[in-house]
Amino acid sequence: MIEKVETGVASLPLSSVARVFLASLVCLTFMSSAQARNCLSLSSPNDYLGLKVGEELEHLFALQSPCFIVSYNPAARSAQMLLDGEVDGELLRIEGFEPYKTADMVMVPVPLIIGEAILVTRDFKVSAIEDISQATLGIRRGTEWSDSLSQGHENTITVPSYELMVEMFKKGRIDAFLIDDLNLREYRDTLAGMNKVVLKQSGAYIWLSKEHENLVPDVARILREFYAQGHSFAGL
Repeated sequence: MIEKVETGVASLPLSSVARVFLASLVCLTFMSSAQARNCLSLSSPNDYLGLKVGEELEHLFALQSPCFIVSYNPAARSAQMLLDGEVDGELLRIEGFEPYKTADMVMVPVPLIIGEAILVTRDFKVSAIEDISQATLGIRRGTEWSDSLSQGHENTITVPSYELMVEMFKKGRIDAFLIDDLNLREYRDTLAGMNKVVLKQSGAYIWLSKEHENLVPDVARILREFYAQGHSFAGL
C-alpha cells in the first residue's frame, strides 16, 4: 500500500519499505548523535520492567549531561557486562548487590523504582517462603534478591526468564516461584486466582563503573527533579 506524506513542497508517495527505512534512519541518527556526545552505555534486564524503565530513562536523559544509551540483555548477562567493562552502568539492581559492591561499582542513591518481592503459589495456606520447604521453587538467573530469599531452600530451579518460569508454573513443573510485583503485571491475567505473597520491599537503582563516580551527583539531581515534578518510571 502506498501512502502520501505531506511535505513543505509537495505530496510524495511513501511505501511501507520507505517508512521503515526512514524510521531506521531517524533511530541511527539519534544513536550517532548520542554517541558523538559520549553518552554512557547502560544495560538493563530484558524483561517487562527493564524495557519500560530503560526507554523512559533514555528519553529523560536525552538532552542532559550525561545522556544514556540503553541495551537490553538477560539478567545474568546484564550484570556481567558491567563487571566485564562492556558497558558503563546497569539499571534496576538492588542496593546491596554484592557483585557490584565487591567490584567497587558506584550506585546512584536515588531509586528508579520501589518494588516488592512476591512468592507466587497455588497454595493459599502459604504466607511465607518457609511454608514451601518441600516445594519446587523457581528463581530467575542473575536476580540476587531471589538468590538471597531462596537461600537454604533445598529444591530450586534456576531459569533465564520470567516468561519461561510462568510457563513452567502453568505446566506444573514448578510449585512456586519468585518475581517482583512490577514484572508480575505482565502476567496478571495468566496468574489470576493464584496466591501472591509479599516477602519484602526494596528499591532498584542505577549502578555505574567507578570511573564515572563524578557523574553520580548530576544523575541523582536529574532523578530528584523528575520525581519532584510528579513523574515516575513505568507509571509507578
